[in-house]
This record gives sequence, structure tokens and C-alpha cells, in this order.
Amino acid sequence: MTRRRRPHRQGFTIVELILAGVIAAMVLGALTISMSQIVQAKSISRERLDAYVRADVALRNLRRDIVSTLRRDDLFYTRLVIEDDSVNTPLGQMERDSLLVFNHRLRASREIDYNGEGVEYETAYRIEDDEWGPVLWQRRDALPDQYPTAGGIVTPIAEGVVSLSLEAFDGEQWIGDWDSDYDGIPHAVRVTVRASGHLTNEPALDAPIATLRTIVPLERAPIPDDVMEDRLQTLLAELNGEE
Repeated sequence: MTRRRRPHRQGFTIVELILAGVIAAMVLGALTISMSQIVQAKSISRERLDAYVRADVALRNLRRDIVSTLRRDDLFYTRLVIEDDSVNTPLGQMERDSLLVFNHRLRASREIDYNGEGVEYETAYRIEDDEWGPVLWQRRDALPDQYPTAGGIVTPIAEGVVSLSLEAFDGEQWIGDWDSDYDGIPHAVRVTVRASGHLTNEPALDAPIATLRTIVPLERAPIPDDVMEDRLQTLLAELNGEE
């Protein structure tokens, strides 16, 4: 009586193949998720860095122009105006203040016949939205004149700036609206900039936002004499009326 030899197994069974396929799919899925998370984290980090750089560029330009504000006793060619404004956004209300200042920071960008004494400028800042998103714009006129809100060259300073807050310090409190023609030059200006790291054609408020703040000290110039006298006369009239 002879024994039959069992044939040697060759290859894998269907169950083993299915199990191997499931394991391979799980490994590939985990790798895909990990790579996706790495790419997403890298993208967020880049957007955060872009947001910080944009806010820093805006803040540096604003600080340099404010700190070089012209300051004279008569305030005739001295001007610092802050207009308080804001807009409603999906993230809530955001400040969109504007600034006008007479300063002496830069040389002329082109040849002109007369550039004022001390190389003086009208400099204005405001945020405007265009097809690529919010942008901080600078307007610079090579000579302070009787039209301080017009003329000059307009240049984009930093894209992605979604908020600009400006406040003047009168020695006691921070004030959102300021006009040196009536209030004199403040002791300091507080500047807060918020910028987004969004990419082109992407919503600015969906990306990481960086917030930077600085305080620019100024040499205080008092309220003009004519304005002070007018305020005193108004106060005396009110007091006489109450009596």
C-alpha cells in the first residue's frame, strides 16, 4: 500500500490576496492623508508668513511717514489728519481708517521746479479693494499745497491689508478722529495693521491674518491760537447762556 503525497502549495489563496490588498489600501490611504496634511500645514505656514510680512511692510511705511511729520508753531504747513472709518465683514467690523500727513521723509520721485523747503510732501494712506483683494495705497504729492487731498502719485504699498486702525493720543486718551488744524499735533499716534496671507483670487478673510501694532511718539504742537480763541469764546457764550 503506497501513500499519496500531498502536493506542495504554490501561490496565495484568495483570502490572503484580499487581506494583502486591504492592508495595502490602508497603508496608501494613511500615506495620502499624511502627505495631504503636510502640504496643508506647509501652505498655512506660508500664508501666515506672508500675512506677517505684509503687515510689517505696511507698518514700517506708516511709522516712517508719521514720525517725520512736519511740526511748526503756526501749524500753517503742518498737517496730520486721521479719519475714522470701518467696514462690515464676515469676521465682524474692521477698521478702515485713513491718514493724511505733511512730512519730509523722501526725495522727489521726479524732477520738479519747486519742491518746498526741506523736501516736504503730502502723504496719504488708505485701504482700497480691487480684483485681487484689499490693498494699502499711498498717495504722495511732492509739495504741500491748498489741495491736500488730491494730486501726486498713488502707489500700492502692501496687498492683503484688511484693516488699518489709527488713533491719536492727546495726553489723556486715544482718539479715533483727529485734525491738526483744530487739535494741534498729538503726543503720539497708535497704528494697528491687520493683513491676510491669502493667495491671488482667494478670499482674503479665509486665510490666516496677522496683527501688528506700534506707537509713534511725536513732539506735541498745541492747538492753533485762533482755534483756541474760538473755543474759548464758544465756552464763554455757553456759560453766559446758562447763567
